Amino acid sequence: MRYRVMAEAYQQLEEASGRLKMIATLAELFRHTPPDLLTPVTYLCQGKIAPDFAGVEIGLAEKLAARAVADAAGATEDRVAASLRRTGDLGSAAEHLLGRRGADGHPALGVREVFEELRAIATASGKGAQAHKISGLARLIRRASPLEARYLVRTATGKLRLGVGDATILDALAEVHAGGRAQRPALERAYNISSDLGLVAATVARGGATAVERLEVRPGNPVRPMLAQRVSSAGEILRRFKGACVAEYKYDGERVQVHRRDEEFLIFSRRLERITDQYPDAIKLLEEGLRPKRAILEAEVVAIDPESGDLRPFQELMHRRRKYGIEEAMRRYPVGLFAFDLLYAEGHDLTRRPYPERRAALAEAIKRSDHLRMATQETVHTPEELQAFFEQAVTDGCEGVMCKSVAPDSVYQAGTRGWLWIKYKREYQTALQDTLDLVVVGALHGRGKRRGKYGALLLSAYDPANDAFPTVTKVGTGFTDAHLAEIFERLAPYQASHRPRRVDSRMEPDIWFEPTLVLEVIGAELTLSPIHTAAWGRAQENAGLALRFPRFTGRFRDDKAPEDATTVDELWQMFQRARARNRKA
Repeated sequence: MRYRVMAEAYQQLEEASGRLKMIATLAELFRHTPPDLLTPVTYLCQGKIAPDFAGVEIGLAEKLAARAVADAAGATEDRVAASLRRTGDLGSAAEHLLGRRGADGHPALGVREVFEELRAIATASGKGAQAHKISGLARLIRRASPLEARYLVRTATGKLRLGVGDATILDALAEVHAGGRAQRPALERAYNISSDLGLVAATVARGGATAVERLEVRPGNPVRPMLAQRVSSAGEILRRFKGACVAEYKYDGERVQVHRRDEEFLIFSRRLERITDQYPDAIKLLEEGLRPKRAILEAEVVAIDPESGDLRPFQELMHRRRKYGIEEAMRRYPVGLFAFDLLYAEGHDLTRRPYPERRAALAEAIKRSDHLRMATQETVHTPEELQAFFEQAVTDGCEGVMCKSVAPDSVYQAGTRGWLWIKYKREYQTALQDTLDLVVVGALHGRGKRRGKYGALLLSAYDPANDAFPTVTKVGTGFTDAHLAEIFERLAPYQASHRPRRVDSRMEPDIWFEPTLVLEVIGAELTLSPIHTAAWGRAQENAGLALRFPRFTGRFRDDKAPEDATTVDELWQMFQRARARNRKA
């Protein structure tokens, strides 16, 4: 299969006017992809050469990629820089520089060849790695057509950005290999328990929906975390659970997923990043306290005061997010583990079993110690019991409680925000101060003291139904100078020359960003807005929801991917509850 076919599909995706057109374009590409190439083609459509959890990123620095373009095009680096300034994109600059040459007389590029070379670029390390990366990309560009060069460079620099989300790829795979998009839920579950679109693609191409349904959890492949709904009163929670549930401490820490394969331990963040090296003390706890030799468990890592043993806030735990100085960080910010779910043990996939069975299996799997414990929980039957447990959790330094169904159907819903788990947090005790996790999609230039910095950020929620990021507010308060400097640095790699495809906005900020950075904000209330697009048209024609008087809490949600942000449905439910309270008042 020639890479030209992929490049032409990429161009169509860039020009597509809506998600249905994008699905159709991807489906056509997958239809013409040989089964043995479907995995690399799927990864390349994501702009990757491996699933995220593998930790293999291409991400060639733009300066190095520009040298490869100059080498391949027979141009000076100054000429490449000038073309980059004109086009604003190194891929377009490469296309322009190669435009007169065409592809005549050059051997055609194959997809597998491109994939393997990009993998070699990503994994090159040690002495001479930089030169190897430049020469590898230059070799590909020399043989590329101008259009192919555009996408080769964008892929190599981590800036493919076609606006194609995972959900769109799953729809296209279902359309071609599973008998239609009605089979998408089966593929979605397979993706949620494996976190590997390439594996799902290969499986469905080999055996259709039936083969995908047989996929099970496996140590080494992180399971996309089960998510919870929000509810603001103990009474409403008990009504949802028909009079009984388990209430469990919600610790103010970092949710992690631990995988054990015999003597090997892997720790994944909520975003499915490998963070094993950040918590060697947690690994030691698990080596001594986890009985199964092959297991997947979920836990909360919490900072512990080394003097008193008290739980410390999330912000202190973030000092552990570093590449160097881990020994010193361990001494200053020791951690404890509170295990709360078991997804796999000794060859058994537990995700389809009810929660009480998983909890019992977890109790058998854990050998408790001072810093390795089960999450504190209690079965409650009345709002009064739940409220009392909630207040005790807050007293003990927790954010609140997680309420969990004990019904026969209380399976682990990987990657899903269902009604089997419900969050009940401190912020919900006040009618107008819910904490939201929102995604930065734009910025406005600062004035006065903020000249040269961002004056405000445009924030979005996530809409799973449309795989999009509709806006809900812009925030300019709660930022220190240090915050603004850090945000500027974090967002720089994700700046876009125009509105990203997945962003739904009626506002036009000074700067656009690919949805990547998640911030925690609080606000006064949700109100109708003719400007912001979250839940557009649900409450009133030509109006969405907006958060009034937002303020940054100072908390970067690095543990959350943009798709883990507060959803449009959550905002809608909060708006409806507030409106119902106002009617009663």
